[in-house]
Amino acid sequence: MAETSAYLLARLEHLASWFPGVVAPKVRGRGLILGLVFKREGDPGKLVELARERGVLLLTAGKDAVRLVPSLNVTHAEVDRAVDVIESCLGVM
Repeated sequence: MAETSAYLLARLEHLASWFPGVVAPKVRGRGLILGLVFKREGDPGKLVELARERGVLLLTAGKDAVRLVPSLNVTHAEVDRAVDVIESCLGVM
């Protein structure tokens, strides 16, 4: 689990460098429960909608973040798919 958590964290941290106008540089959370922080308040809800349309379920966490809560047995392939979907959604936003 610790290895998968570190992998997910690294993938999410790259999103901040790729989308600096949308995503804040800090990822919140511990373990597999992580939050991607946004610079504008409306963006988390929009990301949740776009990701749901693409088959990935996310949760809003307050007004400025999206929370990822994967199962404890999530694989690297599933992490890759989820983050790839998030990346494509951020590209649309």
